[in-house]
Amino acid sequence: MPTAVESIIPTGEGVFLVRDVSATSPESQRPAWDAARIPGSRGGRLLGAAGAVLLVRCAHQFSRPLLRIEPLDAEPVDTEPPWQWQPAAVLTLPTGRVNVDIYEEGVPDRMLDIPVGSGPGDYGIQLGHTGRIEMQTRAAEVERDTQTADTETSIAAWRALDGVEQYLLRIWPITTTS
Repeated sequence: MPTAVESIIPTGEGVFLVRDVSATSPESQRPAWDAARIPGSRGGRLLGAAGAVLLVRCAHQFSRPLLRIEPLDAEPVDTEPPWQWQPAAVLTLPTGRVNVDIYEEGVPDRMLDIPVGSGPGDYGIQLGHTGRIEMQTRAAEVERDTQTADTETSIAAWRALDGVEQYLLRIWPITTTS
């Protein structure tokens, strides 16, 4: 079984994707964006999962969350605090390997090619999160406190929030029995 990986990750305007390494085209990513939409609203859901892509909207556009990806042999049974769990979903992974994508440079190397199972197939996913409310509160404080600050001070204030928001993605192969 592949091992878990974790890292503080940058986001693209508060969004990151966990996607099959082959899901590089806008067409392959669009269904996840659509799944995260709330019809008739400018807002969006915390996540959208479709095809080979999971889209996650963080608590703030400058979030740099701690993301842990845990490949498992089977569906997890524990959903203990402090995690707030989203409903389980399914991804269809053509390669069985995922990466983290933010549409720009800066994702740590260990998050660029993560084996999550024995190969192509359907995988169950479960996303837990913690620290979103704290991130929103502290981000408002940084915005207020750095309005007239120099660039170095402002960047340092935002970096002090790295990892306040955290995500745990559990992923396991879905096996069918005949």
